[in-house]
Amino acid sequence: MSTDSQLKELALHDITVRFGGLTALDSVSLRVAPGRIVGVIGPNGAGKTTLFNVICGFVQPTSGSLTLDGSPWRPRPHHLSRLGIARTLQGVGQFSGMTVLENVMVGARHRHAESEALAALDRCGVARYADAHPGALPYAIRKRIELARALVAKPRILMLDEPAGGLDADEIAWLGALIKETGTTVLLVEHHMDLVMSVCDEILVLDFGKSIALGSPAEISANPKVTEAYLGAAA
Repeated sequence: MSTDSQLKELALHDITVRFGGLTALDSVSLRVAPGRIVGVIGPNGAGKTTLFNVICGFVQPTSGSLTLDGSPWRPRPHHLSRLGIARTLQGVGQFSGMTVLENVMVGARHRHAESEALAALDRCGVARYADAHPGALPYAIRKRIELARALVAKPRILMLDEPAGGLDADEIAWLGALIKETGTTVLLVEHHMDLVMSVCDEILVLDFGKSIALGSPAEISANPKVTEAYLGAAA
């Protein structure tokens, strides 16, 4: 099994997830090469969050398999940080009883937790809020804090679940620039198509749990199935 110092590639092979009679994912495959930014798009209910939950070990696939650097892998939530995998949530799941700095320190390496947390907050432009409590801060600031907490451990794979939700155009532009300069592997679930198209190397399109397209932003934009399903135009 791969350790955090060896992690090179994440791959999903024919992943199917069923909840009773509902098929949330239907034979979905995806290879995420190191250093690439891969987007996952689709309407609500397409299976995007389920895909993330499979990778994080919160949902076990009905069939199919995952590999890390070519070796079989069965993810466990409590092993993710050791493997260098960090995830943000659609909401801003911060601890209201802690300061902003303490929240970010949760994701830091213990020995240098405070200095690493302060550096991550500064990188995300919110270091001045270190002593504040997140519940009293604007939503957009809390989104930056959530991102700082994910970045603080210097993850090898950064999983971003709707990071642009609730942000204005300037904040989304800042987010896109930050994603591109992280230098790490990124998996991005996002409805904001301008962000996806501007930062991603490759995009997976899901529809009712099925993969209907996989390719570069240019290929996805020109794909008639995607045009019909997500842009509302006839193919």
